[in-house]
Amino acid sequence: MTCSRTPDHGNWSQKSRSFPLRNYRFQPSELLILELLRYYCQSYANPDSLAWEKAFVWGEKELGPYDGAWVVNATAAFIRTIRNERKTSFEFIVPCCEICRQEICVTELNALWLVQAARAENVLAMETAGRLTLDRAGYWSGLEDLLEKSRHLGTVLNEVFPEERISRQNLTDRARLIGSQFPRGQRPRDQLH
Repeated sequence: MTCSRTPDHGNWSQKSRSFPLRNYRFQPSELLILELLRYYCQSYANPDSLAWEKAFVWGEKELGPYDGAWVVNATAAFIRTIRNERKTSFEFIVPCCEICRQEICVTELNALWLVQAARAENVLAMETAGRLTLDRAGYWSGLEDLLEKSRHLGTVLNEVFPEERISRQNLTDRARLIGSQFPRGQRPRDQLH
């Protein structure tokens, strides 16, 4: 994505439709993945930037050398698979502009939704988000490769951020409890639906 506030961004993809990041409820770990994805995309778009090194520095700064390297490597495998399987360009927002970083574009959203689905082990949502991320319909081996990398990244995030896993489980338990409070069975015939 072109950033008008940062010099030398003219060779990157044109500005795509983006939305304020604050409109979405991403976990801190998912926001970290977004930053790492952006660094890797910047590195692919402009190899001289060596932004992949910034991804490692960022991961280690946020999580320490062990967990940081684990998350950064899992993210690298995830974006590499997207890059190999996606036939259209992957739009992204540059990580070096503080103002632009407050936005998220559709391709980034799809990738993060895939990560969320993998963390929740929701296979149907993973397959849907995977197709959206790769911008392809149907089933093919590349989709399975992406789902495998997503599962791995989700597992790594759940291990490194167990407190988020617990809060997600609590939300699921609360939803089940609320659902169980509603009467089940047939509706009376005179009740509108």
